[in-house]
Amino acid sequence: MNSNNIDQALAALADALKSQEPNVNPLKIVEKLPHRSLSGDHIIGGKIQDFSSGGIKDIATQTQIALDNKRVTIKNLKVENVEDNLSVAGDLNVLGKIVVDTLEVRDLKADLNLSNNNPIKYVDNIDGKGFLWVGKDYTKQFVYTGERIFSSENIDVAKDKNYSINGIPVITQDSLGVNITKSNLKEVGRLKGLIVDGGMIVNNYMVYDSNTDRLGLGTEEPNGALSVAEDGIEIILGTEDFTRAKIGTFASHDLNIITNNTSRISVGAEGNILLGNRDAAPIQVSMHGRLSIRVGTPDPTVDLHVRGAIKFNDRLQKYASGVPTTGSYNKGDIFWNIEPSVGAYVGWICTKAGEPGIWEPFGKIGQQ
Repeated sequence: MNSNNIDQALAALADALKSQEPNVNPLKIVEKLPHRSLSGDHIIGGKIQDFSSGGIKDIATQTQIALDNKRVTIKNLKVENVEDNLSVAGDLNVLGKIVVDTLEVRDLKADLNLSNNNPIKYVDNIDGKGFLWVGKDYTKQFVYTGERIFSSENIDVAKDKNYSINGIPVITQDSLGVNITKSNLKEVGRLKGLIVDGGMIVNNYMVYDSNTDRLGLGTEEPNGALSVAEDGIEIILGTEDFTRAKIGTFASHDLNIITNNTSRISVGAEGNILLGNRDAAPIQVSMHGRLSIRVGTPDPTVDLHVRGAIKFNDRLQKYASGVPTTGSYNKGDIFWNIEPSVGAYVGWICTKAGEPGIWEPFGKIGQQ
């Protein structure tokens, strides 16, 4: 049916209505028609003005919804509530705020700004969870791996900040925390002040034994408070008992006291002492005090107290009750009379070397 036929039909309907009720407005008659009395099958095309129904209200002045066999196109969509599942095949751009109870994504790409101070939580299987930075060479990680946090990269803190444990600083930019009492340091730089409690080993050369309070250089088992070992010889410094100190060699080795890298005093392993050096010029020995030899209680009134014979200028000086009958003697040796008396001699002198040589008395006592 074309538009002319429709116009003719409506005109005929109007004439018929007017002929029956000439004084009635046709529009009033239409208002009295029952609802839905005009089937939608009788409307093809055209525009319905101010269309509305119980669930739809159309107040648009421009086309907002378009339908075809493939899709529904909506220019702007405002929805108060979406029930059941929602699938978005393309991109979804949200200019406002999204509030969700649970957000589950397979791949999240975002510039995050956490403004509500809520932490990021990992639940259930948290091992291996954390931050991953996928780069061109390898994946950088900062993740939880069984009772510890693992970082594949260096961690750098700002200047004047520190690493702390339980609120106590353990490492700062230039120092270790005062609570650090144990370490296995292998190499350190320059030290200024060092306090060590307990044993200590330096380069397997210097050893301090805290059990015996002994320090050894070149030995792990020092035999003195201080022991220096080299070429199989150990020099010790310590105490003989609670009243005497000692210094010397621990085993059967000679001891030399040197100056200018030359031996000045030599003490043999058997106790023999040599003052000076046979291979060097003679030395001068000065003694400020009294000297006693083989005397347990020296006489404090004399400077030299000798118990036994002496040699003076390579000549023997000895006390006896008479001339010797055995032994070898040199000319000039003197035996002093140990039992002087009036009429006796002061002593005897060897006038000819031999065994025992020839002896003559001298210095008769009491004779003018």
